[in-house]
Amino acid sequence: MSNLRRKKVNNVMTDKLSEMLIGTLALVGGFLTKRIFNNHDALSDRITALEKTVVTKEDLVHIERNVEMIVSHLINKGDTP
Repeated sequence: MSNLRRKKVNNVMTDKLSEMLIGTLALVGGFLTKRIFNNHDALSDRITALEKTVVTKEDLVHIERNVEMIVSHLINKGDTP
């Protein structure tokens, strides 16, 4: 094989190897990005669900009033024949 032909073969092989490496990096990058955003979306969904179930102090005030009214009604009802 002539020297010129070897250089061409080496250049073609180097180009193919470079393309394969770039393709591999693109696949790995795409996979990692997908995993990160899926985890982020899952965490956002969990936080949203948690925010819907959390009771605030303002909610407790109304519940306390209702509980006090029920307890006082039960206590007073027991006193009267």
